[in-house]
Amino acid sequence: MIFRILLLVGLIRLLIETNKPFLCSGIYAAAVTVFALISGHGVSALVAGVWAFLLSSAYFWLLDRFDGSILFWIIMIVGLLIGLA
Repeated sequence: MIFRILLLVGLIRLLIETNKPFLCSGIYAAAVTVFALISGHGVSALVAGVWAFLLSSAYFWLLDRFDGSILFWIIMIVGLLIGLA
């Protein structure tokens, strides 16, 4: 759980610096896939990776789109809470 928080916070920081939401979502999806494979989930790890990429792409794109706005903070907090679930 701590790793997920640190990963998301680090990727948000990377997004702020680079403004490349798909880079951040690709890194997140790769991490999800690797940890699912390590956990022994097999083929479902690839499905989890695809879902992680799609959902995190939307999340990081929204963060990039609303950078500098109050909506950025709302999206960030809601996304972090969803990411912890």
